[in-house]
Amino acid sequence: MWNDDESRSTDVPLPVPKRSITTTIELPLFLNLVALTLTAPAVSNLILYKTCVHSLNNSVPQCKPFLSPIKTNETSDVEKEVQKYATYVSTVKMVLEFVFPSFLSLFLGAWSDTYGRKPLIVWPLFGASITGMLLVIFSLIDSLGPWWFILTAVPSSLSGGYIAMFTGMYCYVSDTSTPERTSLRMTMIDATTSLGTVVGSMLCTSLILTIGTTNVLLLAATISVISYAFTNIWIQESLRGALEGGGSKLLDILLIKEMFRESLKRRPNRQRAQIYLICFTSVNYILGNLGPVGVEYLYTRQKLHWSLQEYTTYSSVSTAMTLVGGFFGLMVVQKILRAGDIVFAMAVIFSAAASCIIKLFAVDTWHMYYGSVVSIFKGLPGPLIRSHLSKMLPVEDVGKVFVLLSAAESICPILFPIMFNTLYSSTLTIFPGAIYVLSSALMVTAMVSLGFVQYFSWVGSSASYRRLDSFSEEN
Repeated sequence: MWNDDESRSTDVPLPVPKRSITTTIELPLFLNLVALTLTAPAVSNLILYKTCVHSLNNSVPQCKPFLSPIKTNETSDVEKEVQKYATYVSTVKMVLEFVFPSFLSLFLGAWSDTYGRKPLIVWPLFGASITGMLLVIFSLIDSLGPWWFILTAVPSSLSGGYIAMFTGMYCYVSDTSTPERTSLRMTMIDATTSLGTVVGSMLCTSLILTIGTTNVLLLAATISVISYAFTNIWIQESLRGALEGGGSKLLDILLIKEMFRESLKRRPNRQRAQIYLICFTSVNYILGNLGPVGVEYLYTRQKLHWSLQEYTTYSSVSTAMTLVGGFFGLMVVQKILRAGDIVFAMAVIFSAAASCIIKLFAVDTWHMYYGSVVSIFKGLPGPLIRSHLSKMLPVEDVGKVFVLLSAAESICPILFPIMFNTLYSSTLTIFPGAIYVLSSALMVTAMVSLGFVQYFSWVGSSASYRRLDSFSEEN
């Protein structure tokens, strides 16, 4: 599988002995998510403002209200035109942010088994720091148009982005935690992600009003640098005997061939068909769930006349509900109902589709919050289908199929801005809620494909029982 046999020495790198971690990876993750959440709304308003001034040639006084987190009617005459153009800029920026990390995801898992987990955590934090600094610089130069903000995505993308960072963190936790604590630690990573998002969202509006957009970006960049420095200095490598360097061997095409050959080989009881269907389900659900997020602020600004402050409050509450729903759903609801992983996942996806329909017809603020309540368990399908795979497959194949699933999911951040941003821009003046129609359609498709997974699972179980009964009768 490896081009350089010497790089795979007889001293195979092993995870460090299971131990208590003296330094925690949750802290840099939390800091980085706070920085990201502080940055995103500020950059959205900057792109709106610079689009208004430089791309559509409006006056600075006319466009200045776009920088404020408090929406007024001063921009109503140019709002639709500015939103439509700014959506194109945001689409290109989002695609660039994720296209290279998605490609890297095909190699990262196997590469880190030899060269360690820490690079996968440190590199993205370094890229995020450079991106943060570029955002500060570009915000200070009034003569730069909105398309310049696309360049700020390059450092983050080339360093692997959040796809690489989460791959490294999950591997790090698996290396250093006891079996009893592994699930808890991985849950803590998800909880930290939600907590950082909530804190950043709650602080963003008040900070913009207090210190201004540029200073908020400067604060976020400083937090990113602190997160990178902490990780680089204090986090220890979790893979004992990890080889140094290895950057030149990161893009070994043989790693991809091996992954596909092993994970998609013929299996009994239509397990290969189930793997295909689960990958298809996961891609459709992620697209349907996350697709509207990129333009949801613009949607609520246009249809409900929300300010940035109102949207960040809604985003914080919605994220907090998803966090609570994740713990409550797995620990209470599933145990009480005794529902299987796939059946429960189908019910959750149905509720998420219903949430999209509610938001589609929203005419008041409480409708958006009600939609979030309906989809409180929307974070569960990913863990549930992985749980099903881990129970279905032999232990030695679980990791390979998980890498395949992650590779399939990694294309979603590239697809959803193209699909949803383009749709929103095209239907803005006639039917801005079309994004929720597409979202619900994708989720229904995911639910139907999971239905086939459940059917094949039932058929496979029945076949296994019949074979065992036959064997018993013959003997």
